[in-house]
Amino acid sequence: RRAAPRPRAAGDDDPAEPLQRYADVARASPAAFGAVSAVALLANRALSGVAPVADASSAQSRADVICLAMSACLVLTGLTWIALKTKPPNVVELVGTRLETPYYAATATKALRDELAWAWDAARESTNCDVMAVFTKDGRRVMQAGIAANALRDPEALTRDVELGPICAAAARDAAPNYLANLILFPGRVEFERFFPVNTQAVCVRPIGDGAVLVIGSRTQRGLTPSDQRWFDVVAQKLDRALERGL
Repeated sequence: RRAAPRPRAAGDDDPAEPLQRYADVARASPAAFGAVSAVALLANRALSGVAPVADASSAQSRADVICLAMSACLVLTGLTWIALKTKPPNVVELVGTRLETPYYAATATKALRDELAWAWDAARESTNCDVMAVFTKDGRRVMQAGIAANALRDPEALTRDVELGPICAAAARDAAPNYLANLILFPGRVEFERFFPVNTQAVCVRPIGDGAVLVIGSRTQRGLTPSDQRWFDVVAQKLDRALERGL
């Protein structure tokens, strides 16, 4: 079965897309409005014949001071928004061995292989998933797809068991999911280097029942959204039933 990616109908634009396209203009708009308002305020005061010196007894002067303060706030807000421009997530080219076809355990039935192939196709077409692997809690490799670690260049290496690190072991043993949005910041990333490329940017770990673990990697920092993670939970539940019958 092929995956059904999440399609977007023609003309069905993302509501956030215009704001993303003109993000710099939106950030600078408060500063522009504040500056224009301040200039207009000073021009009005100069052309209206009001004395240039503020007079506390004059209602016009008190209103001008308040408006000038509001304009200054707008300018400062705009400058702050410009300074706090969001840094785009880092996207890299994964360094490793590309698996032309997914690896499946020799004992996996055809039905199980079909389910694993569906999960891989759906994940890579619908999310920022670039690598995927499924292991039992004792480290047996059930499936791996995408780009593998350089140590797995030899096809025979894929048939060997993997020593699961604490993050994957906790997911397989205790059903403890985890998401490392910026993997480079976590010392525990070394456990994923045994089977994923060393420069994998984000990893999502999801338990499959009480005896296996689903590991998804991405070349994009923070590349897997909360909705992606919830969807991976559903995929893991589906794979749990397939593993019970086909391994």
